[in-house]
Amino acid sequence: MMLKYFSKGKAMSLPSRRRTRATLDEVAKRAGVSRTTASLVLSGKAATHRISEETHQRVKEAAQELDYSPNLLVRSMQRGRTHILSFFNAFRLRTENDLYMDRLSTAIERAAGKLGYDVLVHCDFSRPPEETYRFLNGGRADGLLLFAPLPDDPLLPLLRRSRLPVVLINARDSEGVLPSVRDDVHSGMRQVAEALVALGHRHIAAMIEEGNDFRDAIPRARLLQQYLRTLGSDLPDQRVFSYWSEGQRVLEHLLHEPQSPTAIFCWRDWLAYRLLEDCDRFGIEVPAKLSVIGYDGLHWPATTRHIAASVYVDLDALAESAVRLLHQYITGERDDYADVTIPVQLRYGTTLDVAPASS
Repeated sequence: MMLKYFSKGKAMSLPSRRRTRATLDEVAKRAGVSRTTASLVLSGKAATHRISEETHQRVKEAAQELDYSPNLLVRSMQRGRTHILSFFNAFRLRTENDLYMDRLSTAIERAAGKLGYDVLVHCDFSRPPEETYRFLNGGRADGLLLFAPLPDDPLLPLLRRSRLPVVLINARDSEGVLPSVRDDVHSGMRQVAEALVALGHRHIAAMIEEGNDFRDAIPRARLLQQYLRTLGSDLPDQRVFSYWSEGQRVLEHLLHEPQSPTAIFCWRDWLAYRLLEDCDRFGIEVPAKLSVIGYDGLHWPATTRHIAASVYVDLDALAESAVRLLHQYITGERDDYADVTIPVQLRYGTTLDVAPASS
């Protein structure tokens, strides 16, 4: 059946959409040749099997008329490779306007493309773990990039026993089976502690968010406490605040208390920019009265004029290292366990400076 539409008074025809793909048998029948002959022509092997130019042309025309495309998944599985990488977000959600995941996903796509892979992003998080595992390990992809699984993620035991090449991103396998690539959070938090102490900050606070969606928040705050103690400074537990319940109280404290914090570490940059907006609203001078530091090195949309000081994570390097490592496992270049850390760097932006003299 042909569909018609009109443009500038002239009827034009469009082919109707088939409900099923054209098959090799249909191409062979239309061209008047055997299935084997059609297969040889369409796989580029006609010349080596003495197939005439006239037959070759008939098969090509039949394939074009039927809009035939070979099933690349079947062909790839027959050859042992699909040249597809799976990406699964162990947070099992994707919020709107997530700058971090937008940047990381783009970096993974670029890194995979450089090595000849496409990326299959899994978006259905309603499946139970066993079904998800079967889907991930069902032959659609050559390997899996698994982002930020918790130590008790139900997929991990299944993946440890499988033969599917897997690389964890921003997580470390507690059993040392699944290889991983992650940013060097220890170095990042040490750099923050060293900078704060060197700049004379003695009254320091940390701003976190609580819940499974913010699983890196408390570990980063704990590392900052640890490194400050080694430098003879301190970050008391009572100065680790939850933004959603205590953020405004912290700023009111800054306005009225004599020993208020002179620096606040925010566990991620999104939070740092929200805090900077709050500082603008309350009239708190940054960094003259308060220094603000974030993590990730991302400039989130905000009304503030500031660029937040931040532990910069090179997401391109993170993605490239993860994809390259997975490629090496897929091709058999390596089979040993690897835990790769990506260097990070504290960038001062416009929100980190010496502590106020009165502190």
